[in-house]
Amino acid sequence: MKETACQECGIIIEIGSFSPSQQYACPRCKSVFYRPGESLDLVLVMAVTSFLFFIPAIFLPILSLEILDKTQSVTLMEAVLFFFYDGYAIIAIIAAASGVLIPLVLLGLICMMVLAIKMGHTATKVRGLIRLYEHLTHWAMGEVYLISIFVAMVKLNGMAVLVINFGLFSFFFFLISFYISITWFNTQDLWNQHELEN
Repeated sequence: MKETACQECGIIIEIGSFSPSQQYACPRCKSVFYRPGESLDLVLVMAVTSFLFFIPAIFLPILSLEILDKTQSVTLMEAVLFFFYDGYAIIAIIAAASGVLIPLVLLGLICMMVLAIKMGHTATKVRGLIRLYEHLTHWAMGEVYLISIFVAMVKLNGMAVLVINFGLFSFFFFLISFYISITWFNTQDLWNQHELEN
């Protein structure tokens, strides 16, 4: 018999025979309190895929602007530095952290936790990584970064000739694979596996 509390309404729920492959919802408010994640192998593959998309996304130009026969290309890092040099240091730090740094840290944490479990370590040994991961997931806002790029494109459309470069496509696919990774990965599965082994 396993007991848990619903995070939405607070009711104590007793589960007779818990199965980590089954989804559970609160009998009172119907909110889902446990959702099984995908297999750790799939999560690891998707996280590595995200890293591979990130490499061209950060180093290759995302946009090229042509104004008065002059062409200027910009990468993601250069866009952040433009804010920094123009006196918007706080905006630059927030944009770099929420759009790039935190997603990278989350992917790294996923890889470390999955590899640790596959090497035979228990969830107890990676407890600190699990807590850090769960805290940082609320701060990952890469889609805001992408939306700001699209807003800039719309505003500059009538002022210059815009060319979308491969870096923007890479960043787009990086964000898709990143959100698939964190959707597929469920830290509760690590604890459930630990309980089942004991």
